Amino acid sequence: MGSTKTLMTCLLVVTLAVSLSNLNVLVSEKKISYEHCNALCSPTYDGWSECQNDCAEKGYYYGACASPSPKLPKKCCCQTFI
Repeated sequence: MGSTKTLMTCLLVVTLAVSLSNLNVLVSEKKISYEHCNALCSPTYDGWSECQNDCAEKGYYYGACASPSPKLPKKCCCQTFI
């Protein structure tokens, strides 16, 4: 009974580790598209609330403050990917 419990615990740990590692790979494939960038982001207009809400109102899936270059200001970029 003890060896079965140990074997099942190890199997669950391995399954969990594999599923989490695949999740990280899938998340890292998403890249920001700069095609639908409008409002400039600022400390009062940030990507988590205002930008996200503005993009949702326009029918986009996601919104984030982003810039293609560190030298350019960040803008609210609406995304269509899921």
